[in-house]
Amino acid sequence: MSRSRFHLSTTEWSPPHLKLTGDEAQHCGRVMRKQPGDTIEVFDGAGRVAVCEITHVSKSEVQARIVSESSVPPFQSSIHLLPALIKAEPFEWLLEKAVELGAASVQPIITERTVIHLDAAQTEKKLAKWRRHMIESAKQCHTPFVPELKAPAPFSKALKFEAECKLIPALSEHARTLKQALSAAKPSRVAVLIGPEGDFTPEEEAQAFAAGYVPVTLGPLVLRAETASIATLAILGHELR
Repeated sequence: MSRSRFHLSTTEWSPPHLKLTGDEAQHCGRVMRKQPGDTIEVFDGAGRVAVCEITHVSKSEVQARIVSESSVPPFQSSIHLLPALIKAEPFEWLLEKAVELGAASVQPIITERTVIHLDAAQTEKKLAKWRRHMIESAKQCHTPFVPELKAPAPFSKALKFEAECKLIPALSEHARTLKQALSAAKPSRVAVLIGPEGDFTPEEEAQAFAAGYVPVTLGPLVLRAETASIATLAILGHELR
């Protein structure tokens, strides 16, 4: 039987005792109705996982003692997703699947054809919601990792992203398969640039090619932005891991 899982950021770990507050404490104590003596699992999203025994439960916090702790090393090849910002529901689905498929980070990009535009207040609210959504996904699928989520940035930032291997799914006649695009030696850091609804403009695509992004094909069918993201992550995960 799997244990109930709860998230605690790395900066809040203080072995041998851990303290859940906020949403995680509410979920543990009020929703799951955990009591002192119950065993739970706590993870930090960066590979550290601890089996804990609850020692105290109140309205605002849950205290637990670490019984055992383990650390899962990161993947040798990290995959960084740079998807254009798309509409809310498909973007949240994209984030959920990026967690399940082991993306190292997600950097939303604002492009010429991006239809979603957020001001500073909306961005902070969305980031908090998206991070919560990603943590819930990690809890449900029992992955020890939560990708780093960055604030939406202009397309120009994607062009400066540093990686040994930079890929862009494209319908270009020069596109290669993902397997062909990967070097014989597995790259330690891969960046994947995904276009918005309507794809990149020809000018943006040309800029990406000039910045070192290699066009790759995902097959003869046209895929939605969120589908292209997940298909690329899945194929890269298979080839690199």
